[in-house]
Amino acid sequence: MSHFSAMQKLGCTEILQSLSYSDLFALKDTIATKLANVWTKEEAISVILNCSQSAEELLKRRKIVREAILKYLIRHDVVIKVSADKQQLIGEVLFYWTQKEWKRKELIDQTKHKLEQNVKQEIANAKIKAMAQEVKAAGIELEQARQVQDQLRRQLEEQARQAVEQKRRQAEEQIKRRAEEQVKRELEEQIKRRMQEQMTEQVLDERKKQLEMQMNIHLNVTQYETPSQAGGDFECQIIGEEFCKWFFILLNSQNPSFGRQPEEWGPQHFWDDAILHFAYSVQEDITEQHQSSATVSLRLLSLVKDEQLLFNPNISKNGMKCVTSPHGLVAIAVAGTIHKNTQCLGIFEQLFGLVRTPVGRNNWKIKYVNLQLKALIGQQEINQPSLSIELPALVAHLNELNAFLK
Repeated sequence: MSHFSAMQKLGCTEILQSLSYSDLFALKDTIATKLANVWTKEEAISVILNCSQSAEELLKRRKIVREAILKYLIRHDVVIKVSADKQQLIGEVLFYWTQKEWKRKELIDQTKHKLEQNVKQEIANAKIKAMAQEVKAAGIELEQARQVQDQLRRQLEEQARQAVEQKRRQAEEQIKRRAEEQVKRELEEQIKRRMQEQMTEQVLDERKKQLEMQMNIHLNVTQYETPSQAGGDFECQIIGEEFCKWFFILLNSQNPSFGRQPEEWGPQHFWDDAILHFAYSVQEDITEQHQSSATVSLRLLSLVKDEQLLFNPNISKNGMKCVTSPHGLVAIAVAGTIHKNTQCLGIFEQLFGLVRTPVGRNNWKIKYVNLQLKALIGQQEINQPSLSIELPALVAHLNELNAFLK
């Protein structure tokens, strides 16, 4: 079953349309060899999309060459490096589609908000119209009452003498004033109630908007105490411990088996050009490299969310080390064990490069990640993990991070 968002489906369709007839049908035969009676490019594209697992899996196919993805990004005014390889271009196009989905959702939310405002305005107009109709009805009733009073006055004039007529007129005027005052008071009370209801609705709407604005504010940086020159290794070790506690609780919370409500994970914790070097060894050694905040965060997320892994870091002196540079850069290395359900699958070593953001005094983001996983096969004994990245090597990584930023 394919998993394509609306923007991914449109983008993949456009890229597939740019392929030649032979390449497109060769790709269709590779993905769905048992499907027959496909004669047009549109039918072939439909089969390819329905039989592909995801947009990333489809774009990695050999028939979709690097130039097709590059031309798509250029057509859509996406700024990229011409020297970027296919994997980097795939990351850029996936991130571009994610941005388009966000903008599409934002536009839908704005349209929905405008519709709600229009409905509220129509309701208010309907209420005003109803009030006007009520006032008009009250005026008709008042006019009818006046006509009845006039008829009564004429009858009394015919039956009474001048003295009785004078009294009657005085009584009539008094009744008339009281009736008008009563109608006026009722209308004033109705208008007052309507105004109070409208003011109450406006206050509630304003509070709702403020609450929504407050709920949409996210602080995507993590604060730590800046290591001082005098604090030395002790303060650096404290920074490393606090960072490791924060990072691995945040990452593990994306795994349902961790038993904790998922916290806010995403590219906001990484620099836009963040790099992930990922190496793992099961039966053979495999190395991956990912760049950009979106792809790095998604690759790390897939380890705990899709592969159901849990990272158990050893933040003691044997398992975690931290160094800093005069420029304020921080390099942290940590080792630990990897678990899945009730099994211990292996060990890991992970190196982080942190760079302070210019906003705020102690806000940091991840610039560089080097993750190595090693599976424990058979009855291999699991000892307390010790960090193979010793301080000289860690300082070398910090110098590398300094050079990377220049």
